Amino acid sequence: MTQWLYQRFTAFFMIAYSAIIVFYLLFYTFTYESWVAFMSPLWMRWATSIFFIFMIIHAWIGVQHVIDDYIKLSFLKALINIFFLLLTLAQVIYLPYFLTVSYTHLTLPT
Repeated sequence: MTQWLYQRFTAFFMIAYSAIIVFYLLFYTFTYESWVAFMSPLWMRWATSIFFIFMIIHAWIGVQHVIDDYIKLSFLKALINIFFLLLTLAQVIYLPYFLTVSYTHLTLPT
């Protein structure tokens, strides 16, 4: 039941975040300067970070259920779980670096 709630909560947040991005892209002029201005506020940087963390959690739960439903061999199930765990850890480690580097370079050209 807990994983079901996590899936729904993360999906709700990701839909809301995606709707904000789509709304921006549809109703505002999309230029480099406008995108920098849109992504610069602290609340948007936090929302983007939370979006990616929730996306990783959402995907992890989904992959776990697919593995449990379709993989019957215990050894193969453990091997796939370890592979996805390492992949997820790499994403979690790389995400802050990527977001920090990309946000520090968000400057308007002069």
